[in-house]
Amino acid sequence: DVIADPRETTNLAGTRAAVVQEMIGRLKAFEADDTAPAGTGAVTPEAAERLRALGYVAGASAGAAPDPHAPNPAKRIEAWTSFERALSTLTDGNAAEALPVLAGLSRENPSGPVFQSTYGRALLETGDAAAAVTVYREAIERWPGDAALFHDLSVAARAAGNRDEAIRAEQAALALDGASPAALNGLGLLHADAGRAADAASAFERAARADPSNASYWANLGNARRELNDLAGAESAYRRGLEADATHPDAANGLGVVLVQAGRPLEAIQSFERALQRSPDFHEARLNLGIAYQQSGDVDRAAQIYRELLATQGPAAARERKAASELLKELGARS
Repeated sequence: DVIADPRETTNLAGTRAAVVQEMIGRLKAFEADDTAPAGTGAVTPEAAERLRALGYVAGASAGAAPDPHAPNPAKRIEAWTSFERALSTLTDGNAAEALPVLAGLSRENPSGPVFQSTYGRALLETGDAAAAVTVYREAIERWPGDAALFHDLSVAARAAGNRDEAIRAEQAALALDGASPAALNGLGLLHADAGRAADAASAFERAARADPSNASYWANLGNARRELNDLAGAESAYRRGLEADATHPDAANGLGVVLVQAGRPLEAIQSFERALQRSPDFHEARLNLGIAYQQSGDVDRAAQIYRELLATQGPAAARERKAASELLKELGARS
């Protein structure tokens, strides 16, 4: 009764026997149902065998049996409120501010997978990929049936430079959920890192088909197809990405590159400007915009963009500054 008891401190079970019995009956029906979602019950024998082959121990997930001594959720409202605030801070890009709160919640709630996985994410976003790997490994020991945790481990391992573990973890995620778009995309990125463009394209295509609303998957597919010199296929993928998100920077930049390669620089200018509209610090797109202007014959505008890049500070733009300097010299030699 949230009107008379807004903090839910009074247990009504003793005065609502009929309701309690009905709820117990429904719970037993749920427990008897063998169609529970992946990650909430025991790992299937087939998935367990694949996990063992990848080097992971695959027992029943921690969610398979309820804990009779679990804390009353009503007493955890304050912790959950703190978590929601920290998660909002993390999502806003302030991982360093959220990290201490999430670390505390992780220690205080060892049986809560969401606390562990979000703490791992905060560690990763503050640059401590190795610590994030440790957090995800420990979480997987408790919840070996959770495909999302294996994917999170893969992302952290890739960031830590451990590509072998990243691949094994992503394959484990797919052993549990073969249609996981995130895991398929992650596997594609690992193939791309290793120069396996065809394998990357195959994985990205499966990810994009599984979740066509994710523009990043289409952009990654476009990049892989462009690497394979499939310009028509790349253009199609980038355009699908822009249908999902009209100003997605990677999709817009990729489309512009394909259009320049196809001899359509005027169209490419619009794509690069779209990418910069969303991400003004996208230095690669700015360099490409200058190239598109140069290819279209507007050398004055191209030179202006190159000079803007040369004035940009920081190591993130080092490659683009070097290219802009060389292109400016080329323009000067022509004049």
